[in-house]
Amino acid sequence: MLSAYNQNDVLLSMMKSLVGDGIDLEPAKQAFETAKGDFAAKFTAAVQARFAQLVVPEVFIDVPEHPEQLRKADLEALVRPAADGFLRSYPSKDELLAQADRIRRRQEQRPPWIPRLDRYGEPKPGPQADSLHADPLPGRPLVVSAFAELGDVPVLLPASDPERPELAMMPGGIGEWELALCALLGVAGERGPAATVSIDAEANEALIPEGMRWWAAGPAKSLTAAQDPGVASELLATSATLGGLPITDNTPQDHETLTFALGAAGSWRHTSRWLLDGWDPSVDAHTLATARAAIAGWAAEGRSGLVVYVYGGALHGTGGLIEVPGPLHSYLLCVSRSADGTDTVETVRRVILACPGENWCHRGGCSDAGLPEVTELLVSIITTGDVAGVADQDSGWAGETYRQFYGTGDADQRSDSVLDCLEAELSVAGWVELERSTWEGGMEESLLRRGDYCLNASYDPITRQIRLMDGKSQLDGLLDILADDGALTGDSEYVTVDTSEHVVERWGTDALTTAEDHLRGRIQDLPQLSVPVQGALLGLHPHADGTLYAPESTVLAKEQLTALTRAVDLLAD
Repeated sequence: MLSAYNQNDVLLSMMKSLVGDGIDLEPAKQAFETAKGDFAAKFTAAVQARFAQLVVPEVFIDVPEHPEQLRKADLEALVRPAADGFLRSYPSKDELLAQADRIRRRQEQRPPWIPRLDRYGEPKPGPQADSLHADPLPGRPLVVSAFAELGDVPVLLPASDPERPELAMMPGGIGEWELALCALLGVAGERGPAATVSIDAEANEALIPEGMRWWAAGPAKSLTAAQDPGVASELLATSATLGGLPITDNTPQDHETLTFALGAAGSWRHTSRWLLDGWDPSVDAHTLATARAAIAGWAAEGRSGLVVYVYGGALHGTGGLIEVPGPLHSYLLCVSRSADGTDTVETVRRVILACPGENWCHRGGCSDAGLPEVTELLVSIITTGDVAGVADQDSGWAGETYRQFYGTGDADQRSDSVLDCLEAELSVAGWVELERSTWEGGMEESLLRRGDYCLNASYDPITRQIRLMDGKSQLDGLLDILADDGALTGDSEYVTVDTSEHVVERWGTDALTTAEDHLRGRIQDLPQLSVPVQGALLGLHPHADGTLYAPESTVLAKEQLTALTRAVDLLAD
């Protein structure tokens, strides 16, 4: 039995190994911040991440269900590399079977993060590799290059088969803008609103033009917008252009548009809390600033776009607590798309709510402008951000509900899909569904008819793109399917559609009538869709599987779908 001194010495040595000087604690920090659940779950994840850096690989063997059926020589060759304790040179078969049993029980108790070797010393995958609960595939990387002001922005689309059919996003379109803004500010990442991310004070200071820095400073530490959310936010707050488009500041039209967008916003998604531990050279005092961004899609009255709200506060070394995040800006940014519902970005408007002042602002000072008419809306965004931070780390029903609505939780089976909403809108104008299909990889298609015209609608949940095109060309495919099913009769000179009871029951009257009309040349080209139209659905669930999760998402989707279909005259009587 260890003495108290020796027992404590072992514990102190263990602590030194875990958190001593020079130890890389970044994996443990990331594990703590990204783990879901209460403090115990986060602490456990951090400890496991730290232990994973220390543990050495163990030999794991595949113990058969009935090892007694093996020959003694084969059994010894199997268990000796993973022997539990001492195994003598010439063991009996009973000793080998006892070893196999101990090895099996030992391996079953090992956590999955212990690295493994096979009996030949080669790396062996852990149990999760073939498990039904394996980690999801990593996201598919994409680089958005639409912003010369910010540099290239790497984003991750949800994982998918590279061979799947896909509706590509318009380069520089608002679909890419949404992905880039979420990635830059930190909405689309492992860290949720419960996490705290330190932003680089030196990199923020480096944005100030050298001629404006009157205080002594070392070499500027430059980081890109993609490397630091604080740098990204400050560039969004002060750049004169974005994506090559001019940004208007604090004009009456900016106020009107932002007020409208805030009132028409869907579900807000909040970033992690940013923390900047800096210094105010004007009074030679420390400053601790915290800030957060919230992003939402908005849509109403045929207009739609994105809105960003950056807010926070600070503790000043001489001024105490203040309600603005100096040396960071607080602002509203509104991106509006073209009125035809496509991805063309029309305007970028900004209202600066708080500027750190001419000696720190990266453009020499901003004219602050309040928006008193939307104060209640802004307060509600801040309040829900606080709630999101609590719910995001909850391991009970609150965390599950939050992740279902706003994260990567499982779908509610009662949720509508995007094409459900589209067909509901079109049905009011007389369009009838003929066929609905889902491609491998998740892309959905719907074929509809009204009068002598057909419409093909496709939705790609990975890129969030909806495409409308003339459906007449799809009818040849419908005929092929009917022919394979035996629903077409006649000879090569005159083919007709079988309308017997069992065929009608299987395919429906609308599809069979359309097939017959297509055979007779009655289906006409849809003139307004001689060129397909396509646009992104903004502000939807970030996991992007095509289901409308968040409470406001269905209304938001319907508004955007109505604008797109109205622009190509599909809703007219």
